Amino acid sequence: MRSCFDFFGLTEMYRIYFENRQIDICDENGRYIEDANAVVLHLNGDKDTELHTLITMFETSDSLRKLYVPSSNPGRLFKKMCKCFSEIDAGGGLVKNKRGDFLMIFRNGKWDLPKGKREKGEKKATAALREVREETGLKDIEAGELICVTHHCYRWKGQGELILKHTYWYSMEYTVPVELIPQTEEDITKAAWIAPSSLPQFLDNTYPSIVEVFKEARII
Repeated sequence: MRSCFDFFGLTEMYRIYFENRQIDICDENGRYIEDANAVVLHLNGDKDTELHTLITMFETSDSLRKLYVPSSNPGRLFKKMCKCFSEIDAGGGLVKNKRGDFLMIFRNGKWDLPKGKREKGEKKATAALREVREETGLKDIEAGELICVTHHCYRWKGQGELILKHTYWYSMEYTVPVELIPQTEEDITKAAWIAPSSLPQFLDNTYPSIVEVFKEARII
């Protein structure tokens, strides 16, 4: 699973979002110390019980916004932490039209990018294309390169098991004009093309994981 780079240096880092909060599993030599608001937790080990305790502590905290967990092997620790959740894969798209505008949707009071759960046996890029088509009404699109993978967790129906969703984001281009049709049954009320100059005001009302996609794509 592709790792991301943190914003303080080219170090290996894996980020798990809890709504607008996050746990960053990073290299021990990472420059996280440059974050004036950093809260750092050094684990004594990586036993399942310790990882479950860490996740529960962070999930129920009212004050922790960002937690750094340094490790000599961030990839290994991330994989072990993933096993503390019920994991699902999803696909999504960052779609650009011929004018250079980007497609965003409005769902549950936030601007978002089209995405959704991968079906059994479905390729990740195929899932991303299907979800973009279903949620926006677009047809003539093709999946380009993988931009990044984001990871966020939530409680099933707000109070059930803890889910960790791995969303594979692909760049997509759209060339044939057609009316956008938001998928209202998925609580999408708007779908719109956003000019690059207007992106900041839309990204002020979105999720941190969506901002990450735009950053990884070097749009912002």
